[in-house]
Amino acid sequence: MTVINTNTSSMIARDAIQRNDRAMSSAMERLSTGSRINSAKDDAAGLAISDRMAAQVSGLNMAVRNANDAISMLQTAEGATKEITNMLGRMRELSVQAASGTYTDTDRTALNLEFQALLSEIERIADNTEWNGEKILAGTSATVDTAASETALSKNIQLGASSGQTMTLSLNSWQPTVQVDSSMSAASGTARTGVDDRTSEVSTVTFVDMADGETLSIGGITITADGAITALELVNYFAQYSAAADYGTAKSITEAAGTSTITGTWSGFTVGAGNGSTTLVFTNGGRSDLNPLTVTGTASGTGADVKITATGTAGVDNAGAFGQGVLYYSAGVTAISISSVGGASQAVSELDLAINGAAAERAKYGAYMSRLQHASDNLGNIATNTSASLSQIADADYAVETTELARTQIISQASTAMLAQANQVKQTVLALLQ
Repeated sequence: MTVINTNTSSMIARDAIQRNDRAMSSAMERLSTGSRINSAKDDAAGLAISDRMAAQVSGLNMAVRNANDAISMLQTAEGATKEITNMLGRMRELSVQAASGTYTDTDRTALNLEFQALLSEIERIADNTEWNGEKILAGTSATVDTAASETALSKNIQLGASSGQTMTLSLNSWQPTVQVDSSMSAASGTARTGVDDRTSEVSTVTFVDMADGETLSIGGITITADGAITALELVNYFAQYSAAADYGTAKSITEAAGTSTITGTWSGFTVGAGNGSTTLVFTNGGRSDLNPLTVTGTASGTGADVKITATGTAGVDNAGAFGQGVLYYSAGVTAISISSVGGASQAVSELDLAINGAAAERAKYGAYMSRLQHASDNLGNIATNTSASLSQIADADYAVETTELARTQIISQASTAMLAQANQVKQTVLALLQ
């Protein structure tokens, strides 16, 4: 059918030109940007995947920087602690010299001047060594009656692109005052226990029922049951000693049956008030002269059944950077001294422990650095392979896109020519009107 209102051939050519123009524009955009996905319409699923991967890669690269920053921080700490170790060695050398009988007390006093100066310098270095404005060797507290475990500086290093992928670094305090023995009364080591026992001694005790004839000893009090005693009755009995005024005061016990024998005096512990539970917390109130809470119990006929279980320790083990070495003593926090033969001999022993502790702490830093280096290398490897996967999805393949551009350019010229031909064909209808 010959018509002039509808030029079907022209429409087909026009539509082909539009589709080809879109394809050519897409190829040119990809070649211009280097990206296969420039908008969501290019590849909706690929866009979601590539965005997530891109975030992961950037996070991994930042994690590598975090690891390297942590290594730098540890190198700073290790450099400062190397000087502290050198000073500990010199202090030990002075202690060995002062312990010799060939020197007078005047000589030891002179030697002690350098000894105390070095101890002060260790304190100064611990207080002033900083990384990014933060003191990294001072721990969190220099208070001697603070648990040493609480003085350690803890750092969580983010070593991954996701939440929770962290590594914890624990840097013990290098402040000498953390290494204190409050029971030690003289530089010669009198009454040394090797712990900072100014912190309250605490034991958590869980009671069970006592049978007739069984015995229980706790806090200086011994109970021999005459008839059954329930756990709650025991709790109520010991809860009477919750006030300091009750130290040394004997009290009676109310039980279900019989009259039990109670001997001894309370040793000084305070206890939490009874509240219907069979558990009590015993605390010595921070008195450094008290021993830890001891609990013994036997069962009639077996001699082995412990009626309650006690947990907890007396005082706090010295767990600072100097191991078990005591550098300060007494409740007044006095530095160890080499001004006497006894003090010098004790100082040699303490410094041996301190040097061993310092070496172990520095070795820990080295282990951290080795681990962080491997973590950094692994993160870099993951980032590289994730980037390669991202490239497969998001980057333009220039070989493919240049071929597509050449194809669409040729088709563009051909379709334009065909559109002209289609328009020209309809002009032949005019011949019918002549």
